[in-house]
Amino acid sequence: MNDLCVLLPAKDECLGIGKTLRSILRAGVSATDVYVVDDGSSDGTGEIARALGVNVLRNPKNIGKAHSIRRGAREFQLTERYGYVCLMDADTEVCEDYFAVVRNTFADPSVAAVCGRAKSTPHNWLTAYRSLAYWMSHAIYKAGQSNMNVITVAPGCASSFRSAAFAQLEWNSDTIVEDMDCTIQIHRKHLGRIVYQKDALVSTQDPRTLRDYAKQLYRWDTGTWQTGKKYALWTGRDRIDWEFKLLMGEGLLFSMLYLLAPVWLTFYPRIALFGIGLDWLVFIVLALACAACDGRKDVFYCSPLYVIMRFVDCSVFLYSYWHTVVRRQHVRRWFAAARYLF
Repeated sequence: MNDLCVLLPAKDECLGIGKTLRSILRAGVSATDVYVVDDGSSDGTGEIARALGVNVLRNPKNIGKAHSIRRGAREFQLTERYGYVCLMDADTEVCEDYFAVVRNTFADPSVAAVCGRAKSTPHNWLTAYRSLAYWMSHAIYKAGQSNMNVITVAPGCASSFRSAAFAQLEWNSDTIVEDMDCTIQIHRKHLGRIVYQKDALVSTQDPRTLRDYAKQLYRWDTGTWQTGKKYALWTGRDRIDWEFKLLMGEGLLFSMLYLLAPVWLTFYPRIALFGIGLDWLVFIVLALACAACDGRKDVFYCSPLYVIMRFVDCSVFLYSYWHTVVRRQHVRRWFAAARYLF
């Protein structure tokens, strides 16, 4: 049995898949151990992958990311042939030490999955804001969640699985966030620990327009509510259930309070201005810290615009809650942001 392979589902990813595959090869994975599932692309994605010497499986028509992962793993018999299966997105570039760090982390037999640290590829003020969001998530939450084994999402762009655990995961499409769905399955099935590894760095492309940003965020938020309902995270009593309740409850409370700012400004102007100003100041300080730690000056320079994004984030969060939880609408559509050259 070989030790490690990479499985990469892709649909219409001609603009970025070449960079992604070349970064994987530079990081020390042989082309014979890289598997691309071309999910009915119409732009030559599969041909670009074949030109780089990797294995390509083409779906005659688009079947979705989760089903592509399941089909690729089955057709190539990955869990029988490899000890670890690394998932990657087609717009992601890995650092040169990525797979070495993953292998070292799996040296602990209790580890079922390893999630790396995502960084946003610089493009404009929106990607600067997303870069700050990633940095805050990793600096404030991820390490603590890892220590307590309550990681809620092992991101699809930077997750690796022990094959014994991967083989027991159900890659279905009843939620629109397959990465969180499978993360919760690992907790529910007691397959092992999920470990955050900050040195397993990847750079990923994020939306460059406000419309695409809102669409992607809506998919993430909606998928989170779907997963919470599917696995009864609101009523469960395991540690992962309490972590979910804490994060989502905090999000609901903060979003409602923030969007009521016009009311607070009308009746309690001093308190409201103090609260908004304090929140903005905290963001400025965090943006400065992120700029220093990640070498991203743009994160700090763009920080005056982040107050706008706070309203966008809160609005999308509550909108997804209203549709998914209150109105019980089941969203199946996949919201993919438009790719671009960078």
